[in-house]
Amino acid sequence: MKRFLLSERFRLELHWEKCIHDKPGEMKFEGAYFSGPVLKQAAKLNDSDHITLDFCNQTMIIVKNVYTGTFAWNGVEYKDNKIFLKAAILLYDEELENIPKLRDFDYLVIDTRNHENAKHNYNALYPAFVVGAEDEIYDYRR
Repeated sequence: MKRFLLSERFRLELHWEKCIHDKPGEMKFEGAYFSGPVLKQAAKLNDSDHITLDFCNQTMIIVKNVYTGTFAWNGVEYKDNKIFLKAAILLYDEELENIPKLRDFDYLVIDTRNHENAKHNYNALYPAFVVGAEDEIYDYRR
């Protein structure tokens, strides 16, 4: 029997086919798309926009500073209950050391719980977690 968690309705996943690390402070994504239960209730995305992802909850043990990143895109296409993103990129402070490099088979789980219309203006960051090939959230303490 599969259990349904109330918080699941706020889950947004970011997947990609390829993550490219061309230069410090930047990761480019090919074949990026959003999926997850929150899309059933989400407003339409702007064609060109960004969100700020907060990785602090997961990476506090390896990063001695705040670790946030700006995830941006330039073009969206809705298809098969997914939002495909063109020119997707994650920008972060290149001064931060020990930042885990995302791999092609990783994906992000983004908590959108505090981004309903009434709360959105007071919550600038989206908590995000890196998930690996085995569908396990990375434990950076190992």
